[in-house]
Amino acid sequence: MFQFTDQGKISGIKGYLDINEMDLSFFKSIDTGIIYTNGANPPSSYRKEDSGLGVMELQQNLIKLRYELSKYEDDKFYGDKTVNAVKAFQKANGIIEDGIAGEKTIAKIAELINALNKPKERDLPKVTSLGNMYSFQVKATKDIGIYKYANLAENFKTLKEGAVFSVYGYKEGLKAYAVPGGFVQAKDVDTLSVTLTTGGLNKDMEMDLRAFLKKERINGELNIHAKGNSDAEIILSGLEVVKVKQFLDTKGWYYK
Repeated sequence: MFQFTDQGKISGIKGYLDINEMDLSFFKSIDTGIIYTNGANPPSSYRKEDSGLGVMELQQNLIKLRYELSKYEDDKFYGDKTVNAVKAFQKANGIIEDGIAGEKTIAKIAELINALNKPKERDLPKVTSLGNMYSFQVKATKDIGIYKYANLAENFKTLKEGAVFSVYGYKEGLKAYAVPGGFVQAKDVDTLSVTLTTGGLNKDMEMDLRAFLKKERINGELNIHAKGNSDAEIILSGLEVVKVKQFLDTKGWYYK
C-alpha cells in the first residue's frame, strides 16, 4: 500500500512518500455524475417507458459494464433494448430477471461501477506525508469538495467557505493537499500564517538561519530580538512552516 523514500519532491522538505487511498469506512460511493440538491433522492427503481436523466445514467452505466443497448445508446428512454440489457445484467449477477432496475439491481450496478472506476495503486500520484509534527492550517476560500483519492477522483463531501482545517500531506506539484478524510484542491484554500519563536541564537546560528531562508526563498517576516543570545520570531504559512521546522529540527534548535 505504501512506497517510502526519505526525500520529498520539494526542495528542502524531507518526508515519506506514499501511494495512498484515504480509508473512509463511512463512505459509500455511487458514481452518478449527477448532483442531488436540497435533500432530493433519485427514484428507487426504473422500468419500461420511464424516461429522464436517471434512465440515461442507468444506460450509461450499463454501457460501461459492456451491456448492449440501442444504436442511440443513452437516449433517456427505458425501451425494449434497456429492458433486455437490464435482464442480461440481472441474469449475470444472480438477480431475478424482471427487466426492472430495482434497488438490488441499481446497488449491484453501482458496486461494479465503483470497482471499475477505482484507481489502481500504481496510477495514483505520490503524496508526501507531513504527519502531526509538520501539519499546517488552511482556510477554504469557497465551498470546496473533499475527494477520496489523491488524483482528485470521487468528490464525496463539501466543506463550507471559511472552514479551517489542517493539512497532513501534499501531492507532487502542490495540486492537492491531504486533509482529514481525503484530499482537497490546493487552489481552493488559503494557507494561514503562524509565528515560530526560536530559543537563543548566537551570531553563527543567526547567520545559518538567514542563509537557509535565503536559499529556500522563504520570504516570511523575520524579527530578531537582541538580548544576550538573540531569539527570533518568524511569521510563515503553508509549506514554509514545514521547511523551517524541519531545518530547526535538523539543527536541534529549540522553537515553539
